[in-house]
Order: sequence, then structure tokens, then C-alpha cells
Amino acid sequence: MRQIRSSGSVKAISLDRDEVLRRLREVAAEALETFPELRQIRVIGSLATGTQTGTSDVDLLLQVADFPAHPLEAMKPYYLFFSRRLNVGLDMLLIGPVPPPELEGMLRESLLVAAREDAACL
Repeated sequence: MRQIRSSGSVKAISLDRDEVLRRLREVAAEALETFPELRQIRVIGSLATGTQTGTSDVDLLLQVADFPAHPLEAMKPYYLFFSRRLNVGLDMLLIGPVPPPELEGMLRESLLVAAREDAACL
């Protein structure tokens, strides 16, 4: 997914967006099987908009059926699941069934990588 090429003291770092998205789709489908409360998994940020660089990380937005009382604690199993399967840096955002209005622009630019059939489109 991430390639580093060296020539003397110069390093070129690239990120194969298509390969990262292909792998994300595989892992996201597995996540839906593992975590029944997950409704949708979306890529947000530079990878979604196609403005990523060789050092970009993967930004994921996870929609859950019910927003947890302690979202940081609730994110731990998802973070471990994805970070163990992907070979890139990872950031996550967890939202409930109704996304906050301030995320509207981010959602418009996001890429859906996996969703349950009964999940409402964001």
C-alpha cells in the first residue's frame, strides 16, 4: 500500500490509493461481520477526496446503531481491529445513527466502503 523508494539520500514515499481502498473494503466487510452494531464504514479526509500524499493516514468514520455513553472507550475494539489489518496510520471518528449537522460537508466528500443493507444512507 505504501511504497518507499530510495536513491542515495533521497526517499520517495507514495501511497497506492486504489490498493488502500481495495484493502479497506475487505477489512470493512469483515468488520461488519464482527461488530453487529456497526452500520456503515466510510473513508473521510484526503484519501476520500483523492488529495492524499505518501505520508497520509486513513481516516475512517464509523456509524454505530446507538451512540455509546463513552465513545473513546467504545472505539478501542474498532481501532484495534482495523489497525491490526491495515499497514497504514489510522484515525477514527465514531457517530451514532443521526450524524451531527456539522459533519454534513465531510459526509458529502466521504467514500462508503461498507454498509449493512438496512443502514440509512448518510
